[in-house]
Amino acid sequence: MDKPHVVFFPAWYPHRGDPMPGLFVKYHAASLLPHVRVSVLQVLGENRKSGELIEFKYGVEDKIPTMRVYYRKQAGIVGKLMDAYHYFYGTLKGYSMLVARAGKADLHHVHVLTRAGFLPWLIRVNGGVPYLITEHWSRYLPVNRAKFGGRIKKWFTRQVVKKAFAVCPVNENLGRAMQEMGFSNPRYQVVNNVVDIDRFTPPAERAPSTRFLHVSCFDEAAKNTKGLLRAFKSALKENPALFLTLVGEGPDWEETRNYARELGLDPFTDFAGLKMGDDLVASFQTHGSMVMFSNYENQPVVILEAFACGLPVIATRVGGIPEMLAEKRGRLLDAGDEQELCKALLEQARGENATDVATLRNYVQTHFSYEAVGNMYFALYRDALA
Repeated sequence: MDKPHVVFFPAWYPHRGDPMPGLFVKYHAASLLPHVRVSVLQVLGENRKSGELIEFKYGVEDKIPTMRVYYRKQAGIVGKLMDAYHYFYGTLKGYSMLVARAGKADLHHVHVLTRAGFLPWLIRVNGGVPYLITEHWSRYLPVNRAKFGGRIKKWFTRQVVKKAFAVCPVNENLGRAMQEMGFSNPRYQVVNNVVDIDRFTPPAERAPSTRFLHVSCFDEAAKNTKGLLRAFKSALKENPALFLTLVGEGPDWEETRNYARELGLDPFTDFAGLKMGDDLVASFQTHGSMVMFSNYENQPVVILEAFACGLPVIATRVGGIPEMLAEKRGRLLDAGDEQELCKALLEQARGENATDVATLRNYVQTHFSYEAVGNMYFALYRDALA
């Protein structure tokens, strides 16, 4: 019997301009390959001044048929109307081209609302195949709700959520936040992000406890990296052997780098830039702990990757982090409490709050491995197709 065919509709997904956005969605797709056939339709506006107005690019990536539709964004009010037209036209035509190559869809899976849910919703309300929603976005959290959008957008989001077979936030906190905003569905079920436990492995020998790692998208409003640097500077006064590596890139990278220089932290920090694949694994393996000081989060995959590499984590009590970071896996702090972070860094450097590598890895394998996540989704798919 042929495997069911599931089409992913991701708002976030790696693309030719950036390999990082929505990488966790690609991992979700990979987790399902033992159970179903997965294909992907991505429609993306680009800020460019030349080239085709709209492009359709098809290929098979890691055994996943993928149709990418790129449209050139336009300026002004008329430009926004044209962008909307190109998005929906690209979605309709791209979907038609994708199923012509990959076969008729048995199920649709939306990743990150709202626009990505338009076509699956339209097909469903006209008697077509069911769809699921997976949500990763922090815009539902109280700190971000004012940025969500107008009444029409909220109304349409409610319709898309209501008609879904199931809604799968990546943690309980996000699911509660969505329901508090009136996005109702009788079947909310958490399905976690994926960690490649075969790639993210502990080193043969643990790195010194004085070496701390921070992995970030350098969005200061969310990550509070400057607060981390201030607390780190305070900890250095008591223990000058501490060292902090900051991995990643983002809109506030340069400003944060300059701020570290102003604090006199050049000898004690390394702004290592973007790391992916084996380079990122090596970053985890050469540090004793990971630290985050975020103002808000959902389910940071980097915490799980740290666990898989045997690293304890210091992080703030925000979003879905408390659901992951139990006492034996690291330490929770209140957001913005630099004094408490300074204390935690010093205690961790002294070897206090010891964690067991096998316990950390077992937690990730049980809840976040390809097998665990794929099985959870496939159980939902079976119910949706029954």
